[in-house]
Amino acid sequence: MNNNNRTVLLVCVALALAGAYMRYFMDWRKHNEIQIFCEKSRQSVLAGSDAPAVIFHFTNTCSLTSIEVVEAEDARTNKFPHALWHVVAADKPAPTSSFVYGAAIPGMKPQIATAQPEPLEPGTDYLLRVESGRSLKGELTFQPF
Repeated sequence: MNNNNRTVLLVCVALALAGAYMRYFMDWRKHNEIQIFCEKSRQSVLAGSDAPAVIFHFTNTCSLTSIEVVEAEDARTNKFPHALWHVVAADKPAPTSSFVYGAAIPGMKPQIATAQPEPLEPGTDYLLRVESGRSLKGELTFQPF
């Protein structure tokens, strides 16, 4: 093998290793977190309602497979906290960019068929957990307004 062939082979090996490093270790092509923020419902603000109507928004539209709300303290102290609201994908979840706590979401159903969302108490910390597929997840600690 002459020097030119050896140089070409070493450059190809170096490029392959750099590509593998970027693909598996830097994870530069995908984000594994769903960015979430929340606000009080405009209807509850305008109507002067005391009921905490919370709307959750995502920075990108995604097809959610699971939404769960638990008390933050319960999540810190228990491996399996009590879910105040837990819905899962029915068949094919519809892409969504926002939803209201406790409201029906297209393509999703309660994990337990007869379960109803429990009311949120003002001043209590809650934890929202969302999933889209198996690898895309997000969490948000919030208080109802």
